[in-house]
Amino acid sequence: MTRNNEAESSPDTTPTPDASNQVPAYPDPAASTSPKAPSVPDGPGTKRRTLAGSTWVSMIIGALLLILLLVFIMQNQHTVDLTLFAWEFTVPAGVGVLLAAIAGALIMALVGGVRMLELRRELKKLR
Repeated sequence: MTRNNEAESSPDTTPTPDASNQVPAYPDPAASTSPKAPSVPDGPGTKRRTLAGSTWVSMIIGALLLILLLVFIMQNQHTVDLTLFAWEFTVPAGVGVLLAAIAGALIMALVGGVRMLELRRELKKLR
């Protein structure tokens, strides 16, 4: 006997999943056209993040990192010889590390830019 619309089940039967509870693998973009509500309600105790606030925090962190970098360069003034292919340079050690970091950042930006172009092409194909 069942109680509260529960299905009877015996040890030798397996329950079948209810189709109404299944979520599609890929949501249909045309199904919901209304913007979604924020997950955190705005109340008197909640603070919202703004672009200006995030930019301000990023600038402060960047300025602190720049100060640390300048201190590192000033403390590493002994000269080192750098060789790149056929070129030879004599620069302070701190400047050499700075140049290596800049070269790494440029390579990373190049790879990221190529990936962004790939994603943009894929998005155009889908439209």
